[in-house]
Amino acid sequence: MPARIHLLGLLATTLIISIMVAQPILPLYLERHGLPTVEVGVLVGIMSLSLIVTEVGALAVSRRLGRRSTIVLGSVGAAATQLWFAVAATRPEWYLARLLFGAFRGLLWPLLFAEVADAAPAGRHGPAFAVFWLYFGVGLLIGPWLGGWIGDAFDLRTPLVASAVSCLVPLAFAPSITPRHDAPLSVGGSLRALVAHREIVTVWTLNGLHTTIYALFSTFLPLYAARVGLSATQIGLLFAVGSATFTLAQVPARRVLGRGTALAALGPAYVGRSAVIAAMPLLRSFGTLLGANALLGIVGAIIPPALSARLAVVTPAAYLVVAMGAQTAAADLGFFLGPVLGGIAASYGLLWPFLLALPIALVGAVLIRMRLGVKVTP
Repeated sequence: MPARIHLLGLLATTLIISIMVAQPILPLYLERHGLPTVEVGVLVGIMSLSLIVTEVGALAVSRRLGRRSTIVLGSVGAAATQLWFAVAATRPEWYLARLLFGAFRGLLWPLLFAEVADAAPAGRHGPAFAVFWLYFGVGLLIGPWLGGWIGDAFDLRTPLVASAVSCLVPLAFAPSITPRHDAPLSVGGSLRALVAHREIVTVWTLNGLHTTIYALFSTFLPLYAARVGLSATQIGLLFAVGSATFTLAQVPARRVLGRGTALAALGPAYVGRSAVIAAMPLLRSFGTLLGANALLGIVGAIIPPALSARLAVVTPAAYLVVAMGAQTAAADLGFFLGPVLGGIAASYGLLWPFLLALPIALVGAVLIRMRLGVKVTP
């Protein structure tokens, strides 16, 4: 793989650490302030609404500022708004800070995915995205463990401050982003052209279902784990071990993607991953929950790189930033719907957010069988 793929992967590592260092403690932090589970879900997910807007509109910013300057703007803005959230003490401040944080973060991922697609060697998009998602997984491994440890060592607000500070680390990798200004295409016109392509819309939908399932799990696992007696450090380790196995599984995933056979594994991956999530409330010890999270990372490892590679292959180059923006917007719609739907379900008992993952996964499996009946081109 070109060295630039690895640099872009390191940038992804820093970006995901900056968000995941707060993930294990955020539901606990909000619950400790007396918020009910429904409102915890809304506040966890609400930043995804502004993420969706700016991810779809990232092209408009990058064509004026250039890709590198847009990454810088998103990083600095995210740091400032996350710090505001950490020191805020009222509901209006929390909601506004979360929305603004999402707006700045939404400028980052579409450009980064487009850069990976541009840097991938011809005919090697699948392996290139597997390498990229391996680095992404390293961030998933480090961030939750670090956030849980900081929460136990200090207090539940400190990981939020650490998140704000780490939002600035990606600035060191900004030179790996090209300064190019994207072509002056209409965002609306580009979206209309892409929506006419059935397979592109299917990939977007599958990505949204994938993140809805993950958001159900990641929002309510900390609350469940705390109720069975786990500490913040142990909760962080639950996320970390799943991220470790997800990262390691990118090595065989890269080979599968290189052979172009990933679609055959996608349906079972959706259902199997959700079956593990649905079984979580049956587990009551740190060891069994740790093992389940390790299995979860392995089973779901093929999903993100397969979807990313498929979208890169079927999207015309001129529409790549918009397509990747809509892909990440679909993901963030899932990150909004998961906590909100899970919060409503949790009002009937903490078992229900985990069980809700199964019917969502079945919808994904049906879509894969009906709409993606071709091999993934490497």
